[in-house]
Amino acid sequence: MKRKRKPRKLSLLVSKVANSTLQCPIRFKRPDGCTLIPWRAGRCLAWDVTVPGTLAKRYVNPTSKECGLATARAADEKMKNYGNALPSMEFLPICIEVLGPMDPNTLKFLKAICKMISVRSGDSRELFFATNHISCLLQRFLRVCVLENIQLNADMCN
Repeated sequence: MKRKRKPRKLSLLVSKVANSTLQCPIRFKRPDGCTLIPWRAGRCLAWDVTVPGTLAKRYVNPTSKECGLATARAADEKMKNYGNALPSMEFLPICIEVLGPMDPNTLKFLKAICKMISVRSGDSRELFFATNHISCLLQRFLRVCVLENIQLNADMCN
């Protein structure tokens, strides 16, 4: 089966919430390419969004036993690939399963960002708004996956 792309809007949502070191406009970069605002302990933050398919063959067995194992496995794989790539930066894999469960570190990050936004906006519902928006994006992505599979099956039958 063809690999699905991560939802573009999910990446954009995360980019709107905090500056990505990889997507920041040139005018906001220091000479070394990092964002101007450090995330924690003077280190900048880099991330990669992954949306593992809960029902994919490689995840069906573990996710049938415990909710969220697909995100944990995907986060571990991302950390192995990118965790030590840039020692001056903190790397965070943002992992959300197609059916909704988030990696614990992703949820912790989302809560931290939404708390910062709530302080500035004065609205304590920012986490609710963000999770609701992510849920809607995941539903749209799942719809695309289902429709693509229906089309693939129809093509195979013809």
